[in-house]
Formats: sequence, C-alpha cells, structure tokens
Amino acid sequence: MIGTRVACVLAAVLGASFAMASTPAPVKIQEDIFAGQPRGPYQTGTYEEMWIDTKRQETTTSAPNDQRRLMVQIWYPAVHKGKQQLARYALHRELYPNDEDAQWMTDAAALPTNSALKAPLASQPARLPVLIYNPGGGHPAFSATFQTEFLASHGYVVVAIGHTGLTRIERFPDGTSYQQDTEIPYLSDEESKGLSEVEQFRRNVEGYARRMMPVHVQDIGFVLDRLAAMNDERGNRFYQRLDLERVGSLGWSLGGALSLQASRDEPRIKAAINLDGWLYTDVQETGTQKPIMVMHGGEPFANSPDQKAPDRELRLYAEMQPWKLYARTEADWYDVILARAEHGHFSDRTLFEPADSKSMHPRLAHDIVNRLTLEFFDKYLRQSQATPLLSGEQSYPEVSIFTKPK
Repeated sequence: MIGTRVACVLAAVLGASFAMASTPAPVKIQEDIFAGQPRGPYQTGTYEEMWIDTKRQETTTSAPNDQRRLMVQIWYPAVHKGKQQLARYALHRELYPNDEDAQWMTDAAALPTNSALKAPLASQPARLPVLIYNPGGGHPAFSATFQTEFLASHGYVVVAIGHTGLTRIERFPDGTSYQQDTEIPYLSDEESKGLSEVEQFRRNVEGYARRMMPVHVQDIGFVLDRLAAMNDERGNRFYQRLDLERVGSLGWSLGGALSLQASRDEPRIKAAINLDGWLYTDVQETGTQKPIMVMHGGEPFANSPDQKAPDRELRLYAEMQPWKLYARTEADWYDVILARAEHGHFSDRTLFEPADSKSMHPRLAHDIVNRLTLEFFDKYLRQSQATPLLSGEQSYPEVSIFTKPK
C-alpha cells in the first residue's frame, strides 16, 4: 500500500491540484444532476466489466502470478425500450475506498444517469468510431460521465479504462483484493535538501509517472485488442459495428498526459485530447505525429501574486511543457484556455462540490469542453468540415484558442 508520505509526494500524479488540495465541504447533490445536460441525437447505453490481460504480470503488486486486471466502462449509442433501467452513476461503488477523499463518489453513487444499463445497440450509424477515455489519477473510469455520455450520444463508442494502480480500487468483482505494495522510489528528506521544487517534482512525480506510463499505454493496447476481438465475435453486441480505423484518445489530468503519450506510442490512436493534464513524459521532448488538443483552465498560475515563489516556479515549469510539445509536433495542434476554469471543471467533480462564484459555472465549462471535444474528433476521425469553434466562426468569451500556424 502507498504510504502517507509517498501519497503526498505523488499528489500531482493522483489527480490533485493546487485548486483541489483540501476536502470540499458537504453539498446537497441534485437527483437530476445529469438530466439537464445537452445531448446528441442518440440515446445511450452503458455497462462495466472487469477485463484481465492474461499475457501481462501485474507490476504494481508483489503478489506472485498476479495478472493485470482493469475495470472498463463502455458507453454507446443505444435504444431505450419501455421503462429501461437507467444506470446508476457508480455501477460498482463497493469496489472503491469509502474514505473522506472518496466522499464525493459515495454521495453521487446512486444518482441516475442518462444511459440505460445494457441497452440494445442503436442500428445506426453502421460503423461506430471509438474513443478511449483515461480518467485522472485516483479517480474511477466513470468520473467524466458528463463527457462520456455526451460523446456516445453523438455516435461514438466510448471506452473508459480504470488504470489499476491509480484508480484507488480496493478489490475486483471476482473477489480479488488489490493493494499496491511495490516499491515507489522517492527522495528522502536528506536527498531533497538543496533541491528546488521543480527538481523535487521531476525526481518524484515525473519519475513515478514515467515508470508507470508505459504500463498504461499497454492497457490501451490491450483494450483495443479486446475491442477488435469483440468486433469479430458473432453474437457480441458490437459484432462488425466498431470502426477501429477511427480511434481517438482523451483524458483528464494524468489521463490527459497519457492520451498524448498514447498518440505517439500506440499507432491505432489517430487523434488525442489532454484535459488539463501536466505533461510528465517524454512525448513533450519528441512530439507526436497525430493531431492533438490541450485544454487547460484559468489565468497563468505563475503570475498569481498570492502564490509562493516555489509554487509559481513549479507551475511555470508545467506551463512550458505543452509548448515544447507543440514545437516538435508536425501534425495540427490546438491549445485551449478556459478562463476561470479550475482542474475539477474538466471532470464530474465540480458537479458534486460547492460552487465557487469566482470560477466558471460547471455547466458552462462542461458545455465548452464537450463542444470542442466533439468538433475535434469529428474533424480528425470523421473528416467533418463543420468546425465553427475550431475555425473561429463561433466563440465563447471565456475561451482562447491557439493553433499551429498554417
């Protein structure tokens, strides 16, 4: 199990941010919180399963012969027949911790979503492009339901991967318990002396992320292999319906950084989006050959007068990483800033926390994120010419978009 000191050191990897460092106050959650969200032309279905990669040893545990298990949730265009049962927000809440840090999940677990549980697949479109969703560290696969449902309602099959080791899962549906107990190298207090915040971050957080990122890219490859097998299996819900020549990847926080890394390392990924994730890995040093978008929030942290100098130095370092990536990327890229948006605005988290009057309203943030995400993937996976936001024909006053010079 990760120790307290290591967990603090890895806070940035595990989806925390300066804006979400403290546990939020309790908030009354509306029963219809998902009902009012904009939708596409299709109804949606969902289900969650455990998938086992029998060809890989689980490297985050010391248990002998432990195979890599993943919780995977899928959303897809569906047909709701009669009084179809709507899926709960957390289909298997009992698999995850029930502590203070997970209170938001407990409060929201039984809320109804817009998706029917295991509903029949819609007959159209005939071939469905696929999106891989990677959640933020410490968060389950369903922690961006606002986005996964939206994209599925526009004709995508969205497959969210709970990357074991960063989802805080405690056990699996087959009864297998999980405990991350392999060594996590980090600097001792003595080793940290004399090092700047940036140097400590690079040794601790970047070091850990770079060690785990290849494992997570392999997770994506395994899931794509599994989808290909499902596409070829008679009787499967997705038999001959998946367009695996049109695959995109997106994610929040660490999952966003992973999506960009996968665009370089997994050839089946054709386009990728990073939702407010710091770049920890070497894709920033090499660039990628695939179209990418990076969304992030707020004003530059480094210019904030109420932050300590070491924090400003660290954030300035993080803000420079995407620009290193863009300079080395030959494909199209988009850098998108949402004014007054914080880290949690790119996930479901802000729906379950007290509203901050100084920040962007969660509904507006989600609307912007969803519209931009849909335009981007429609452009690069479906070859759509309708890109009013990306082309500048339409705009939000809260949004700034920088693109690769033509």
